[in-house]
Formats: sequence, structure tokens, C-alpha cells
Amino acid sequence: MQYQFSTDQRKQRLSDRRDKAVRMHSNRSSQSLANRRAIGFPRALVILLAAFLAACATRPDEGESVRTLLPQEAVNRNLPEQPPLVRTRDNVHDVLALSAGGPDGAFGAGVLAGWTKSGKRPEFDVVTGVSTGALLSVFAFLGPQWDDLARELYTSQTNDTIFKKRGLRGVLGDSLYDNTPLKAQIEKYITEDVLRRVAAEHQRGRRLYVATTNLDAGELVIWDMGKIALGGRTDPLQHFQKVLRASAAVPGFFQPVYIKPQRGTQLRQAHVDGGVKEPILYADFMGQTTAPDKNLYLVVNGTTQEYNDAQPVKPNLASIAQKTIFELMREIQSDTIFRHYIRARNTGMDFRVVSIPDEIPISTKSLDFDPVRMRSLYSAGFQLGLQGPDSWARKPRGLRGANDEELTPLIALQN
Repeated sequence: MQYQFSTDQRKQRLSDRRDKAVRMHSNRSSQSLANRRAIGFPRALVILLAAFLAACATRPDEGESVRTLLPQEAVNRNLPEQPPLVRTRDNVHDVLALSAGGPDGAFGAGVLAGWTKSGKRPEFDVVTGVSTGALLSVFAFLGPQWDDLARELYTSQTNDTIFKKRGLRGVLGDSLYDNTPLKAQIEKYITEDVLRRVAAEHQRGRRLYVATTNLDAGELVIWDMGKIALGGRTDPLQHFQKVLRASAAVPGFFQPVYIKPQRGTQLRQAHVDGGVKEPILYADFMGQTTAPDKNLYLVVNGTTQEYNDAQPVKPNLASIAQKTIFELMREIQSDTIFRHYIRARNTGMDFRVVSIPDEIPISTKSLDFDPVRMRSLYSAGFQLGLQGPDSWARKPRGLRGANDEELTPLIALQN
């Protein structure tokens, strides 16, 4: 017998089916919303990360037309001959070259102070500087009365007064560290008064040169800092400070400094540490003079030891990469000292080189501004400066046992 539903029962069954359908639709909607949210979260993260990376990767406007353009105050080394330098004295021409070296620049500051104390420090006709040596070169150029300021600068710094860590932004951006504190240090010590004094010495015929690397062109740039000091830019002091900061902008660690090569253009070149191309600056034109006595003094803010074996390399990427880069820089330094020695011999200059003594351990951290170590380096430099250049080496380390006959073929190869 077929079962017959009452009217009320049929209504109840229809209501139950409708409620079930509503619940199923609601569940599907909730799941769809959850899925959309789950998919939307990584999408939002990717968008935010892309925007972050884009912000980190920006730089001032540049153009192909200015990448290789020689800055208006730079020396054109492609000319066959540079104009002869004006001498400040009749019989002696002295050139001082201060090397790169980061915190080890304290050594060079000590050498200068000790040299002053000896009473035999000359008034240099030409002073050059690279990286940390660029900032020190300004004080060396202006004379012994600036020794105390150099000592203050190179014995009181810490990492916090030179740079700040940038964290993830640094890893994904243009440098690991923010060197805004270094910028503040340069602005503190390089003032309008310094600029006026550099300009006055330039007009006397003396020259101050600083090297940077134009990273856009892969080219060494030699800046005539006296020309900058004389004017020709909207803000000569700021431009002078920027060149000094660029010369010490270690690639990867500090941001490049973006510089307009010519007044009037809004396009900029990326300039970094001059030590990338040449850790010690000297060129033949710097010794062009009719003076009978010519001297080239190299102050190396680093070691010239044959071996760097104080500590073994650790089995990790950071240790291996750090030691490899350090050794590459040591090799560039060694080659540069040798080239300058050959140049000096070929132009009749007396050559002297002084570097951090072997008994002082090589620092395992190239950017560790440890005031205790820096004061120790300053003291070591002071003693060597006090002894004077007659006690310094007359040849690069690898040639010190060679006589003139043995050196002749090497000199010929460099010509």
C-alpha cells in the first residue's frame, strides 16, 4: 500500500530540503572565500616585495651620453702630456701618496704626525689620496698644523660613527650599510675654511688629487680638488665632500655616490671607492718638473706582508668570500706599488715606501673601526714617521734583495 504524506508533512520535507541547500551553499561560499584569502595573501606579499625591491633599486637619472663623460674637474689622462706643474721651491719636488685602507688610515695619520715631530717633513708639492687616504690627504696637503685634527679623526671612531646596518633592505638594495654617519663626519671636518685654504694652496701651484672609480664606465677618475675648491659648481663645498665620500664608498658595503660630471646636466654617474682600480694614486704627470731633486713617498695604510696566514679559512661561504676578496685587494696593492716604483725610476724620482709593520696582526675585518687598534696603528705610524723616510724601504718588498742589473729587465718590460 503506497504511503501518502499529509499536507503538513510535505511542507516540512520541502522546508528541510531548502534549509539543507542553503547550508551547502553557505559552506561552499565560506570555503571559496577562505581559498581566495589563502591565494590572495601570497599575491599581496609578492606585490609588496616587488614594490620594496623596486624602491631599493632606484638611482638618480643617468644616460649613455654621460657614462664616460670626464668630470669638469678631472684630469684627462688620455692627453699625451699634462701641463708641467708649477713648483713651490726651486730645487726639490715632493709627491706624497696616501693609500686606501679603511680604519688602517690611522697608521698614515701617525706617520704624518711623527714626520712633523722629526722636523724634516717637507711641504709637499703634490698630495694624492684614495679611499681613507683621500680624507687624510686633505689634512696632509694643508700642513702640520692639521695633524691634531687628523689624530682626532683617526683615533676616536667606532663602527657606529661610520655606518649603520641596513638589515634586509641592505641585502636587497645597493649596499649592506648606510654610510650616513660617515657623511656627517666628512661634513664636520671638511668646512668652508678648509675649502678656502685648499683653493689658496692650489693658486700657489701645489696640487691635491683624489681618485674615485666611475662604476658606470669602469674607469678611474683623478679629481683635481683644488679646481673644485676654486668654484665652478653651484655648491663647491658639497661637491668637494661628495668626491671624498665617493672615494671611500666601498662597493657592496656603502652606497655609490651619484655625481653630476658637468655643471648644467641633471644626469649622474655612479662613483665608488678609487681603490677598486688603484689603491695608491700616482701618475707620471705628477712628477713632471725641472727640479733636480724629486721624491715619491708612498704611505701604505695596510700591510705588505708576503703571507696572510694568521687564521685559517672557515668552511663557510662568508669566510671564503671575505678572504678571497681581501687577497685580491692585496694583490692589486702589490702590483700598484711595483708600477709606481718603476714610474719613479723612469722619471728620476727617489722612491720611499712605508707600511704597517709585520708584527702588527692583519685585521680580519676590513671595516672594523676599533679605536683600540686604530690608536695602536697611529702609534706605530708615529714612530716610523719620527724616524723619517731614510729608514723606509727604497724598493717594493719583493725586490728588496735585487740589484740594479737584475731590475733592468723588469723595468724594460714596463716601458
